[in-house]
Amino acid sequence: MININLTTVFTILNFVFLIYILKAILFKPLTKFLDDRAKTIEESLRLAEENRQRAEDMKTEHDQIIMEARTKASEIIDSAMVNASKESREVLAEAREKAQVTVDSAKEEIMMEAERIKQDLRREVAAMSVSLAGKVLSREIREEDHKELISKSLDVMGHRN
Repeated sequence: MININLTTVFTILNFVFLIYILKAILFKPLTKFLDDRAKTIEESLRLAEENRQRAEDMKTEHDQIIMEARTKASEIIDSAMVNASKESREVLAEAREKAQVTVDSAKEEIMMEAERIKQDLRREVAAMSVSLAGKVLSREIREEDHKELISKSLDVMGHRN
């Protein structure tokens, strides 16, 4: 059977006392440390989840900003193309107008020069006619008579301006 003597009782009391002291000195701080560590890990996991969610939100926002920037850039490019095309047409129309003005001016100058040449030719023809008539008639025809003679001749020919 079991012999219980004083040594056994003393050993059992020592063991209980040791457990009580270990519980007070070691287990309570160890349990508190483990509880604190568990709370820290839970807090870290919660912060990690919040940061992951924030990162996803920022990525979504970033993607949206990039899409808006691309859309805006596309609109700017389209607008620039339209403006360039419009300006090109305006410049071309202006160049055509200037060219037409230049052509019209040149035509006018040509007409004026042609008229001046006609006048010069008439004077020369009149001078030659007077000279020739003077030689033919052996007398000097006055210039007024000559002008009248030329005027009548041109009227008869239908070339009077």
